[in-house]
Amino acid sequence: MATPVRVQETHGREVERGRRPASVWFVLMLAGGVVGGIAAAWQLVERIAYADGTNAESLCEINSVLSCNSIFSHWQSSALGVPNTLISLPVFALLASAGLAGLLGSRLSRSYLAGLFGLTVFMALFMTWYMQQSAFAIGALCLFCTICAACVVAVGIGLTRVVDAEQALGTRRSGRQLRLLVEARADLIIWAGLAALIAVLLYLGLGF
Repeated sequence: MATPVRVQETHGREVERGRRPASVWFVLMLAGGVVGGIAAAWQLVERIAYADGTNAESLCEINSVLSCNSIFSHWQSSALGVPNTLISLPVFALLASAGLAGLLGSRLSRSYLAGLFGLTVFMALFMTWYMQQSAFAIGALCLFCTICAACVVAVGIGLTRVVDAEQALGTRRSGRQLRLLVEARADLIIWAGLAALIAVLLYLGLGF
C-alpha cells in the first residue's frame, strides 16, 4: 500500500491525505464522462432538431418504444425547468475533467471530490427516477438517456473509489462508513444493483 501523502491545508496545518487511487478508477471517470458527454451533446442536437421539426430520420427514432421524439414531448424531459441534457452535459464535462486530472497526477481537493460525489449520487437517483418514468409513465425509451445512465453508473464506481482513497468525506462517520463499504466491495454491489434496478424497471415497463 502506498504511504499517505502529507499536504498543506489552507489554514497552515498539515494533515495526511489518503493513499493514491488506482489509475483504473480515474479511467472509469474519464471514459464515463466523455461517453456521457457525447451522448448528451448528441441528444441536445436531436432536441433542437425536434423543436424545428427536422429530425424525422433521427438515429434515436428506431421504433415506437425506442423513440426520442416520444420522450421530448413529455414534461419529464425538462423536469428541472430546462432540458435534462443541458444539465447532464456540464456535469459529464466536470466528471471527465476530474478523471483526466487524476490520470495526469493531480490531487484534487477533498471538498471538490466530495462535491462531485454528491452530484454523481444525485444524477444516479435522478436517472433512476427518469428511467422509471420513461418505462411506466411515458412508455418509450431514449437511446441517449440509456447511454447516459450507464455512464453515470461507470463514473459512480470510479469516483466512489477515488473519494474513499483520498478520504474526501473525512475520517468521521461518513468517511468510515464509505471505507467499510469499499473494503467489503459493497460499493460495487450497490452500483451494480442500481444498474440492475434500472434494467428491471425498463423490462417490466416496456417489455424488453
